[in-house]
Amino acid sequence: MRDGEHDAYANIAVWYDVEHDAVTEDIECYQVLLASVAGARASVLELGSGSGRVAAALALAGYTVTGIEPSEAMRARGAKRLAALPERVARRVRQVAGTAGAPGLESGQHFDAALIGCNTIAHLTSREERARALDVARGHLRPGGVLILDLDLAGPRRMAETIGQVWYSGLWPVPDSPLTLCHCSVATAGAEPGTLRLTHFYDTWEPGGPVCRTASTMTLALLSQGEVALALLHAGFSISALYGSYDEAV
Repeated sequence: MRDGEHDAYANIAVWYDVEHDAVTEDIECYQVLLASVAGARASVLELGSGSGRVAAALALAGYTVTGIEPSEAMRARGAKRLAALPERVARRVRQVAGTAGAPGLESGQHFDAALIGCNTIAHLTSREERARALDVARGHLRPGGVLILDLDLAGPRRMAETIGQVWYSGLWPVPDSPLTLCHCSVATAGAEPGTLRLTHFYDTWEPGGPVCRTASTMTLALLSQGEVALALLHAGFSISALYGSYDEAV
């Protein structure tokens, strides 16, 4: 999300968590990579920390995490998540209101590792925004620090090739509720070249009851592996490993 941009997660943060809270493959991968390159007690800067799903899991594993998140709704969900953790674990996580390009950190604050997970970099829809985010990550790493970048290059491009078609993501029971949640998405061409406009539809209902729909639209960049690799090199990173899946990394 850009500075001053409408919060696309304002009305769907709770449904985002219902859909994603059971996802662990990415977290397991991040933990393995962090342990191998930064150590089991590393300090981690997470750019785009969302509702704290990853940060909370890393804190439970012993890491100290500073999460940067522009969405007030997602930070509120994160605060609720942290409040449910043991105090000694919750204090390992710090939530900061900021963007990947302007994280609101002191210039002298450095970390053992930086994480841009869950295809977050695709929310930065211009080369300038992505370059700034990578510069920020680089500038807040200690000497020898590492960046873990999790990309989904194929998903947005598949949607771009099927403009106007409905993509079904799944059904989930809503915890502590009689509701069922369904998530579908529809893509249209973005206003700028190399972007995709994605509308999410979250439908909920009780058995035999009416359907209530919540919709939200956001813009994603259509990225290529070469484009991202070049941006990393320009930011001063060297690429030490490249994996095609979470399983390959672990």
